[in-house]
Amino acid sequence: MEPRRVRQFVDLLFQYIEVVSADEFHPYIGEAKEAIGETDPDDVLYVACALARDAAIWSDDGDFEEQDSVDVYSTSDVVDSFDTR
Repeated sequence: MEPRRVRQFVDLLFQYIEVVSADEFHPYIGEAKEAIGETDPDDVLYVACALARDAAIWSDDGDFEEQDSVDVYSTSDVVDSFDTR
């Protein structure tokens, strides 16, 4: 892609991304650790952020399916949501 088109894409994408500060998600770390368990400790921060914002996670990482604290959507779920049939 041309650099100009990449920039347009990134700008569009960030219209839908919220940055969550550490102060905001830190109180949810314990709950997120409990939800993730030993599945993948690297995922704790993502779950904590989702809990802090009452949001879902978009990921194709099957490890998120092992928890039930936040909703998880795969790429195919997201693409299907745009299907207007």
